[in-house]
Amino acid sequence: MKPHETSGAADITRREFVSRSGKLAIAGLTAGTVAARLGVVQAFAQTAPSSAAVAGRRPQRVAVVGIDHYHAISPPNYLQILANEKLDILGIHAPDAALAAKYATQYKSTPYTDYRVMIDKTRPEFIIALGKHSAMPEEFRYLVSTGIPFLMEKPWATDDKTVNELADLAEKKKAWAGVPTPFRYNWLTEVAIKMKNAGTLGRISHMHVRFNNAGIQRYIDLGNEWMLTKKDAGGGCLINLAVHGVDQFRYITGEEPKVVSAVTSHAMFNREIEDWGTMLMRTPAGTVLVNEAGYTAKGGDTEHLISTDKVLLRETRSGGAGVEVHGADGSNTVDREPAGYRSGWPGVVHDSLERIANGQPPLATARDAARATSAIIDAYRAAGEAIVKAR
Repeated sequence: MKPHETSGAADITRREFVSRSGKLAIAGLTAGTVAARLGVVQAFAQTAPSSAAVAGRRPQRVAVVGIDHYHAISPPNYLQILANEKLDILGIHAPDAALAAKYATQYKSTPYTDYRVMIDKTRPEFIIALGKHSAMPEEFRYLVSTGIPFLMEKPWATDDKTVNELADLAEKKKAWAGVPTPFRYNWLTEVAIKMKNAGTLGRISHMHVRFNNAGIQRYIDLGNEWMLTKKDAGGGCLINLAVHGVDQFRYITGEEPKVVSAVTSHAMFNREIEDWGTMLMRTPAGTVLVNEAGYTAKGGDTEHLISTDKVLLRETRSGGAGVEVHGADGSNTVDREPAGYRSGWPGVVHDSLERIANGQPPLATARDAARATSAIIDAYRAAGEAIVKAR
């Protein structure tokens, strides 16, 4: 049996849940039953589309909104991910015509400066939405009105009131509106969920998530200097990076944590957005998250750690990607990431396409996005940072 294969329903991983969805009726299990066994915190108010994609078939025709966002053309590089998925990229939008034309040429697509015109002309089956954080609320409202499934990069808004209103809209319209949550597509997360459902994880004392990237020059080099302003970005490393740690914590614990305290620093780059920050969160059961993010690591520095009364799980890259499992009995093993495992953003996109084909909602819904962003805004308030109202 391969490391990612299991022998029972209680050990099914997220990706197996997707691949086996068509067999649930035969097995006598409902999707809700399997989701409950997985410990998936899911708001099923959002349903899969009935007409935007052909039932049982993955969307093939895609359009990209907001190529003026660094993620579109640098890691995770959505354009390359879409190309790797062998999708037809029908249109690429950016407010700047030259920028849209540059990447449309590279990916054999058509450039647009108005995403409404692009969507009307190309009639895509799936949309990747990016752009400036300040532009996202308007984009979101329009995309919901089209009825087309879409995946929009976080944070969706720069204040908690707006992002919750967007989630309300998505749920009211039953829109397929997903948010990319790369830390759910992470082998430590998979192992933790599997152990939780098998009863071997134990009571979680705390999690530590560190996501510290290398500097801010990349934003400048890519023409995304707007990322360094509160007006358009809403903040710095917390809203851009720490939001993923919040979502991972919620997903694994199945609880709604509250911000206890937060601190930010502007010392390295002396910009209005923070270049380093940390936030403490605690769940009703008392589990604590130490969530650190920054733009201060020279070569990048990440860590995912879960400490329980039974085990300590730590992500490792030594000898290949995997999870160190340190048992309270003194045992030490490594659960290796299986070959072909799609982690991070490639996993997000692939899984979203499969979910649409299978008539399933997003793994991370609009409400998940609202809760994660709201937590970041609470952290900014705790740290004494100014909050910028989205348009």
